[in-house]
Amino acid sequence: MPDDLTRRQLVRRASLVACAPALARGLAGCARRISPNRTLATGAPADGNLSLARATVPELDRPGGAVVLHPQCVPHPVLVANTGSGFVAVQADCPHASCELAWVPEDREAECPCHGSRFAGDGTVLNPPARTDLLAYPVTVDASGAIVLHLFAGDTVFPPVQGGKIVLDATKYPALQQAGGAVLGHPDGLPGPLVITRPGSGPALVALSALCTHLQCTVQPVAGGNLHCPCHGSSFDLRGAVLSQPATLPLLEYGHAGDATGMVTITVPPTCP
Repeated sequence: MPDDLTRRQLVRRASLVACAPALARGLAGCARRISPNRTLATGAPADGNLSLARATVPELDRPGGAVVLHPQCVPHPVLVANTGSGFVAVQADCPHASCELAWVPEDREAECPCHGSRFAGDGTVLNPPARTDLLAYPVTVDASGAIVLHLFAGDTVFPPVQGGKIVLDATKYPALQQAGGAVLGHPDGLPGPLVITRPGSGPALVALSALCTHLQCTVQPVAGGNLHCPCHGSSFDLRGAVLSQPATLPLLEYGHAGDATGMVTITVPPTCP
């Protein structure tokens, strides 16, 4: 018998063999081979971060412990686990049929109790029927010992959201120094991508959500000074107005103000409307 097979894996394989006829018909009659983790409702993240006081999640003080969080105004529940060498946090609803995942401590993996999909701690899909990786979230521990989940991690193109605002130096972005320029990025703490444009020859900039109003794909700056959706072909001008459908609504514009030095302050709406 191979040494790298844990007892949990052997039990799971035996269960899958016994359940094969039901699974082949798409049924969940053999579900719940693993125990669910405790679920916990939390408030909305602040600036994209959710802080967990250790007293509220005692499971995470021991290796193998896990909880499933349901934060307000966040589209997915979050599975948080102590792997023994750190914390991991991933989307907790399986992308196959939205069943809630559970942590398998022996294997440091998440499993779907409905149809047997498995995922690594970084969200990578390991076993079907799921075919899509889970969203994974960076986790840190602050000076007080609280566990901090960074639910809206960005790409460092723009500064992070702090106190509901993004403050940036526009002079550091060459594309914004000329008419028709645009810069696309995703600030830490913002739920989606941001595009900043200079529509005309004057100093005025425009800050827009880069999510297409048709089906929420990310629009891309293109030659000619427009924004194009690569999914379904919608296009917008640099002020966010619709140029071509299927989108019918303009891009969301964020309030912002600039000064003579090129510093721009963008006001971010709260996560919960």
